[in-house]
Amino acid sequence: MPHSGGGGSSGGGFHSGSSGSSNHVSSHYFPGARRYRKYYTDGRPDEYVYANSKPSKTSLSSLIVITVMGLIFILAAGFAVYSDKPRFLVPKYSDDPAIHDLIGAIEDREELLELMKAYNKTTGICPVIYTVFDEEWNRDYENLEKYAYDKYVSNFSDEQHYLIVYSVPVKGAEVGPDGILTSSEFKWESMLGDETDLILTESVSNKIGKAIQNDLKAGKGPGKAFVSGFKVAITLAENKLNPSPARAVVNLVSGSVPLLLILAIFIPLIILMFKSYKKDLAMNIEEVALDVEPSEVPGLKTFTNANGGKVTIYQGQGFSSKSVDYSASNPASAKFVSVISLVMLIPFVLVGIGVIVGGSVLLASGAGDKAGGVFMLIFGVVWTFISLAILISLLTTASKAKKNAENPLTAEYPKAEYPDMKPVTPTSARPTEQTEFDPQFFGSAKSDYEADDEDYKRMKRKGFE
Repeated sequence: MPHSGGGGSSGGGFHSGSSGSSNHVSSHYFPGARRYRKYYTDGRPDEYVYANSKPSKTSLSSLIVITVMGLIFILAAGFAVYSDKPRFLVPKYSDDPAIHDLIGAIEDREELLELMKAYNKTTGICPVIYTVFDEEWNRDYENLEKYAYDKYVSNFSDEQHYLIVYSVPVKGAEVGPDGILTSSEFKWESMLGDETDLILTESVSNKIGKAIQNDLKAGKGPGKAFVSGFKVAITLAENKLNPSPARAVVNLVSGSVPLLLILAIFIPLIILMFKSYKKDLAMNIEEVALDVEPSEVPGLKTFTNANGGKVTIYQGQGFSSKSVDYSASNPASAKFVSVISLVMLIPFVLVGIGVIVGGSVLLASGAGDKAGGVFMLIFGVVWTFISLAILISLLTTASKAKKNAENPLTAEYPKAEYPDMKPVTPTSARPTEQTEFDPQFFGSAKSDYEADDEDYKRMKRKGFE
């Protein structure tokens, strides 16, 4: 539906129109952990990790799910960028730019109409101007904006028109020597079809409106004022539709921020998951005892980088690899993960909140598409909930890992503790009697095996000692 593009009057200025348990995996021991060895069939060195249960490999299904999700988000963002690019409107109307000067207030009519046709040729938007007396509408309409809206929907069935209504009161209006009606009091309002929004943006409409309002306030008359306004409109439209190379790059980058953000998240994630999946194809996992130390591997080096990540470099015959493990049990790594989580996910949360606010405003205003408002509201709630859940989950995990890292038990294996052996004093049912040693304890031990096993005796008699 059309919407106001701003207006003004002689008495004022221009107005702008689930949580759950997960497997904790670490390169360091933590209380309750079991030790697992990852060994590879392609010659890479073994890796040892600690976890609550046996770690799982990166599955093909998870890689496919993440890839499909990434493609959906990337295509949606790309379509939004394409849809928001200003372009010439393919006309859906059959009329031409026109001036309906019902009160005879337009001077320089020919110049104004030529500019309106030039604007139509440049943009595909069809401008139409009406001039009326206040008495034409003030008995049935609350203000000129509502009258202009009704004028638009009554005369045009498309969303590609640019309607301007100029109104003056009968009282005080004068007809000059040239036959042009003049008045010190005036009102004007513009209505823009929805399809014009990519060209007639809010900032563009404001610049056009201010040019018109300044000339009207200066007493130049509506004809000259609208000429000034359409000159500004044509210049701004040409800059949008045919920008300079430098400006085109700036417009592309500024309009592609959501797409770039999604690409920055999903492309590295998909690449890392693919590398992990490819790496896990040649990997097997087995549980090993906690007290078994890994043997030294020639060509294997490990160290910790500035962000707390454990860097593993292996160089062997015909094979080399480098990996960085940001173990959450390292305090520096936990802080690094927290910062990255905030930087990457906070914009998503803000986008969700913005969509919720936009949907709520659309529903509260009562104007526009209510179904679109409901969709925006539901989508914003779901988007924000998922973003917040992921953010909270990552921060909680990093916080718990930092606390575990401060626990001394994380630095070593659990040690078995045995109770102190204390001498036991024998007790007797008769404390007054002296306890004597039983001679049989000093005799040689004799097995009862011979007495009990007849087969053994039989074999012994036959010479089998």
